Amino acid sequence: MPELRTILVVDDEPAILDSLADILQLEGFSVLKASSGLQALDILREQIPDLIIADVMMPEMNGYHFYQRVRQTPKHLQIPFIFLTAKGEAEDIRFGKELGADDYLLKPIHPEDLMAAILGKLKRYDQLREGRSGPTHLNEAVHPTTKSMSAFPTDLSSRELDVLRLIVQGLSNSEIAEALFIEQSTVKTHVSNILSKLGVRNRVEAVTFALQSGYTHTD
Repeated sequence: MPELRTILVVDDEPAILDSLADILQLEGFSVLKASSGLQALDILREQIPDLIIADVMMPEMNGYHFYQRVRQTPKHLQIPFIFLTAKGEAEDIRFGKELGADDYLLKPIHPEDLMAAILGKLKRYDQLREGRSGPTHLNEAVHPTTKSMSAFPTDLSSRELDVLRLIVQGLSNSEIAEALFIEQSTVKTHVSNILSKLGVRNRVEAVTFALQSGYTHTD
């Protein structure tokens, strides 16, 4: 029997939340529902989903803030994350992708687009995990204690290692710039170089690679 996958859906609009949950349940997924980022964080303390879908515009804690809070927890770093937005403005989408989100879906959401995004992200992350650490489930936390830094590319500069350390900690580009006293544009360049040298597509893959390669660089 195929493994039942769990998806956490976060949206402050009850009709949209219930609609998404119905679609996903009909497709065979187990669904966790939260009407706010704070409620979702409470759920994440008890359960680890295979994928998170979160609205951007929510009261108290918007989707971007929620994303940053999720990524501050090491065991949640590898969870694929999809933003929902009704705005569709290029600047908003660019900001979300800079944070490291895996995808953006525009409301109103077509079920076919939703399923294509979800299945694509789950497949890619399964392949990533299986290819680098043997078969494992996305819910398993990564413990970076079994390998040495020898698995890391030797051409990462000391500054790129500093940036990577902060990415692993879940910091955004602006927070990294503030912590290292450099411009955000410089951070973007370092992040681009890091992704290229590690051979990964985004921050989440970079963090997963770092942790599974035994990256333990600290202050």
